[in-house]
Amino acid sequence: MLGRSVLLCCILLITKVLPAQLHITFNGKEIDYTTAAIEYAFTPESDLSQSPLTTIDKWQNLTLSKIPISNISNSVWLKIPVNSLLQYGHFNYININNPHINYLQCWIIKKDIIVQNFGHSGDNMPYASRPMPTSTFVYKADGINFKDCYIIIAADKRYTKLDLPINFCTETFFIKQSFTHNLLSGLVLGAGIFIFLFNLLLFISIRQNLYLWYFLYALIIVFYLAIDMGLLFKYLYPNLPGLNDLIRPASFALCIVPMLNFFNSLLDIKKNLPWLYRFNKILAICFLVLLAIAIASSSSGNYKVQGLWVYVNRIISPLLLFTFLLEAFYCLTKRIRFALFSVISFTGFTILVTIFVLQQGLLIAHTDFTSTAHYWGLFFEAVVMAFAMAWRFKFYKEDSERLLIETQLQQGKIFKEIAHYHEKEMGRISSLLHDNLGANLGLLRLEADNMLLTEDARRKIATHITRIGNEVRNMSHSFSPVLLKDKGLQAAIADNVKFIVANSNIDLQFEWIGESYKISFQYEIIIYRIVQELMQNLLKHSKASTAFLQIITTKNLISIYAEDDGLGYNESAANNGVGLKSIHKLVSLLKGSFNIESQENNGFNISIEFNLVHHEKI
Repeated sequence: MLGRSVLLCCILLITKVLPAQLHITFNGKEIDYTTAAIEYAFTPESDLSQSPLTTIDKWQNLTLSKIPISNISNSVWLKIPVNSLLQYGHFNYININNPHINYLQCWIIKKDIIVQNFGHSGDNMPYASRPMPTSTFVYKADGINFKDCYIIIAADKRYTKLDLPINFCTETFFIKQSFTHNLLSGLVLGAGIFIFLFNLLLFISIRQNLYLWYFLYALIIVFYLAIDMGLLFKYLYPNLPGLNDLIRPASFALCIVPMLNFFNSLLDIKKNLPWLYRFNKILAICFLVLLAIAIASSSSGNYKVQGLWVYVNRIISPLLLFTFLLEAFYCLTKRIRFALFSVISFTGFTILVTIFVLQQGLLIAHTDFTSTAHYWGLFFEAVVMAFAMAWRFKFYKEDSERLLIETQLQQGKIFKEIAHYHEKEMGRISSLLHDNLGANLGLLRLEADNMLLTEDARRKIATHITRIGNEVRNMSHSFSPVLLKDKGLQAAIADNVKFIVANSNIDLQFEWIGESYKISFQYEIIIYRIVQELMQNLLKHSKASTAFLQIITTKNLISIYAEDDGLGYNESAANNGVGLKSIHKLVSLLKGSFNIESQENNGFNISIEFNLVHHEKI
């Protein structure tokens, strides 16, 4: 995972300490510079027309491939004798294997007369200006036809790193090399596309940000690789020259942000090391702001400004990436799960990137493997992270199964508590039926048997019947499941509040915030029970004159708040606090919060919060 950071750090550093990458080969094998009689020169102008050919009078002999042509404000000119190349054999193509040279020009001259002009080309010119329809720069030139001639190559890539890998090759070698390059490019891009699509599927299925960040990370890397290989300029924006100078370094730098967030998610830094999570968040924001400023100021096409930002990036990026590296090792010392995968990924990628860097510095031989070792490093990193993802998914399944068992146990306890509540409700209703309704009906029967049916007697019986009807209506409010199914939670609580206001001296205000129709019936019973207990406490014990009830519902959270100006909460009283303790027990089973603030004779307020568990029956 941190391997990409090492790659960026190494590339930024070697462009300052190593000379430019001039690499001249014949059929893939480096030529002998001391006997090739190659000359080079610099011109301060960016003019790559044929006019400087006659004005350059200070050609220098090239004895080594290391000449200082990177990060300069000059154009670089090479003068290569064809006869020196023909000593190695016949060649058909001149292949400059770098898609990102800003301006390039190639001629074949003989005695200061231009024999062949291949036309002005480069990355900052439309793709159609390239001599052949390839990602790199390929010139068709049969060496045997140009004996005693010179090949002049002029290149300009000011203030940034310039690579000039020039390969003179036969048609057979060119076809083989192109096939190998295309095969490797296809494998790397195919693996990258598979990785980011697979993680997108995982994110859609599991809805964990970990997979989203790795998807974005892989997508940016694939985007960068496609730019680096010259494919996007060839197929996507062939008529927008110079765009690569802006988006190629920007995309490579941008991958740090999803990489950092993936690192945070994989190791669960937010939970395990909150201070480190906050630090990384600030770091990512500052980096994005700086990157936006760099992109905006570089979009003018001023190469000096672009070079300045490259220089600044050589200081900032290594410091930033070294910080990430220290974080990974720190997490390993804290025995945070999956930190070992980060270290393994870093170690393996470091080895492969070192091979690539040594080859770029011409310290080891140039081969198909050493020149593409950074791509193999990307592949290695992807494999390690695939194992990390698989291992994490295994833990995810185990944690999910454990959570399911805990949820089922919790649901059992809640169900038992609700059943106890229903049993209590039935007992209370039975008592009301026996003590109130039964007694009133018996009294009515006794009075009816012993009175004359006068007008006054009928009015008296009617009054008794009205009182009994009110008793029945009052008791109906106790049948919460029936009331909830009939009216819904919000309307049922509102009816309860209206009844209290109409039948007591308490000015009770009720407020509902949020949507009620998305709450499952099981949670409606729980909420209604809590509200009932609060209202019973208000009526029986508070002696309040004003009160307030508020319920707030969101997608995943229920919040209940109640307050009054009554006597306050007396936990030591025999009949006071029993209902509240019952509420506290239920809220604890729901893993919610329960908080009371009260003083005797100075009012009472209570706040309750708990999460809604969707797709589960309580």
